[in-house]
Amino acid sequence: MLLNLPFQTKCVGNLSAYARLFRIEHAMMLAVAVVIAELLVSGAQSVPLPALPLLLLSLCVPIFMEMGSFALNDYFDVKADKENRRKDRPIAFGEISPKTALFLAAACYILGVAAAFPLPLLALEITAVFAFLSLAYNFKLKELPLVGNAYIAASMAIPFIFGNFTVSSQLYLPALAIACVAFVAGLGREIIKSAEDVEGDVKHRNARTLPAVLGVKNSAYIAAACYIALIPLSFLPFALGLRTNLLALSLVALASLSFAAMAILAVKSQKKENLTALRKTSLLALAVGLAGYCASLI
Repeated sequence: MLLNLPFQTKCVGNLSAYARLFRIEHAMMLAVAVVIAELLVSGAQSVPLPALPLLLLSLCVPIFMEMGSFALNDYFDVKADKENRRKDRPIAFGEISPKTALFLAAACYILGVAAAFPLPLLALEITAVFAFLSLAYNFKLKELPLVGNAYIAASMAIPFIFGNFTVSSQLYLPALAIACVAFVAGLGREIIKSAEDVEGDVKHRNARTLPAVLGVKNSAYIAAACYIALIPLSFLPFALGLRTNLLALSLVALASLSFAAMAILAVKSQKKENLTALRKTSLLALAVGLAGYCASLI
């Protein structure tokens, strides 16, 4: 006899809604980041990759942790998402119930932490710390100026450190530099997102996000500064020893130019549709840059 779990109803045929709840594309990017770090560290330090079961578990950790965090985020933000007319949010749009999202968030957190137990201690410790920070973010940190943005940026950077420590206890400096690139790119992106959602966040969560404190225009300028900083920062991994080739340098250069263009657009216009476009484009630019670092393995 089937258990009467809250997600059984309307599950079939609604996969798109669950993909949007979990932000599957983000989860995949975090998993790719872990793989990139594992491959780079293994090659540079001449150490073997983890056995296949451990390798798969190392990918499950960021995937499930990210899924749980986003599901919990949408659970708390349902009123704000309705105010901001976020049709891409399945709870606010009535496709998934809040109870279902909360159940799934808890399940994902449990699976993510459990997957980390067989991994090296440093990787497990990172998982535990970020599980706690994720809960703190959804409960309170998101409402604080810059603090919430910095946490999300850190969650985009930490997979490179996590992946490093699944292979070796010795920190590989180019992996740390790539993490810094991801942090700055994520910080700029999250500031843009806060500016995009400021109305609903202030009205329904009484949030004191950076745009609520400094205004949308000033926040966009800070995001633009982050994007400008990425132009030299993107090449730091190569300066610290990451192997170079024409493809790797070309892709990283393309990502840098994309961020420079986004900085100009962020300063030029703070209309909501422009902010939305910048938020989406920044993720693509970051993916191109990561592809460049990955190309150094060729």
